[in-house]
Amino acid sequence: MNQVLAILKLSLHTVKRYIGRTEKGFDFLGYQIHPNRKLRPSAVSLQRLTQRARQLYERGVSVERLWQYVKRWYRWLHGNLADLVTTKGDINRYWVYVLKHLNITGATIKT
Repeated sequence: MNQVLAILKLSLHTVKRYIGRTEKGFDFLGYQIHPNRKLRPSAVSLQRLTQRARQLYERGVSVERLWQYVKRWYRWLHGNLADLVTTKGDINRYWVYVLKHLNITGATIKT
């Protein structure tokens, strides 16, 4: 593989590389990929979701605006992947996840 990459004048990223078996799964483009499982968001993707939601919240946006952000993120998660992404917990799972990480209590949104 390294010979082919050298011919193409390409190289592997020094940190973000993995060559080997994928039985334990791996992260790619914001998804966690495991053999024989549906896609789910990677840990980094979830961290970015909460980080950006926190930035919005600290700027004083309403709970409705936070809901819109989570809703758009959820659409990205499922965008054009139909049945490949897990739907466990639906969008409410990620909404509660964000609220919990931002220590927001009593927030309700009509879905």
